[in-house]
Amino acid sequence: MASGYDGHVSKRQRRDNDENPLNPSPSQVVHVRGLAENILEQDLKDSVQHFGPVSYVVLMPRKHQALVEFEDISGATSCVNYAEENQIYVAGQPAYFNFSTSQRIQRPAGGEDHRGGNHILLFTVLNPQYPITVDVMHKICTAYGQVQRIVIFKKNVDTAKRAKQNLNGADIYSGCCTLKIDFAKPTRLNVFRNDNESWDYTQSSPEGLSSIRLECWNGFCVRQLGVAF
Repeated sequence: MASGYDGHVSKRQRRDNDENPLNPSPSQVVHVRGLAENILEQDLKDSVQHFGPVSYVVLMPRKHQALVEFEDISGATSCVNYAEENQIYVAGQPAYFNFSTSQRIQRPAGGEDHRGGNHILLFTVLNPQYPITVDVMHKICTAYGQVQRIVIFKKNVDTAKRAKQNLNGADIYSGCCTLKIDFAKPTRLNVFRNDNESWDYTQSSPEGLSSIRLECWNGFCVRQLGVAF
C-alpha cells in the first residue's frame, strides 16, 4: 500500500540480476496495474485463469497494483502476449499487464503458501479503524465453511481456499479494515479461553481461535488474526 503495507510488500519483491524494469524478461510473475482499489483476489483470478493456473497473488490496493504468479511461465507469457494486443478487464475495469522483474513472489516470513493450501488462514486487517472481534471474523467467514476456531480455524482446506479467494482484498467495513489473507504455516490453532480475541467453536460452548496482534510499518498499522476451518 502507499504507506506501510504496500511498501512492505514492494521491498520483498527483489529485482533479479538488475533487471530492467521497463523491459523485463519473461517471468512466471506478472505485474498488474490500473486496478480498482476494492478488487478481490478472486476478481483477478477470474480475469487471468484461462491463460493458465495461478499459484499466488499479492494485492496492493492503494497502489492499484497486484502481482500474479502463474504455475509455469507459459501461462504468464500467454497473459502478457494477449494483453499487448487486447484489453483485459478486472472486475469491469481495464487493467495493464507486463512481466514482473521478480521471478517468484516471496511468501510471508515463516512459511510457504503451500499450493495445496491449509485449513488455517492468516488474516491481516489493513487500516483497522473499528474493533475486529471473533464475532466479526466468524460472521464474514461462515459463508465459506464451518469455522472451528478463531485464533481463526477452518474445517478443511477447500473451505479455507474458498474463503481466501472471496475475501482477500475485501473491506470488512466500507473504506477500512481491508483483509490480506495468506495460508498459515501451523496446521492447528490452540484456544485457551473464549473472549473477544479467541474462541473455539468445536466445543459445546462456541469457540473459535482468533490470535490477534497489532503491527505497524512506517506509522501504518495492521491487525493480524489466525482462522481455522
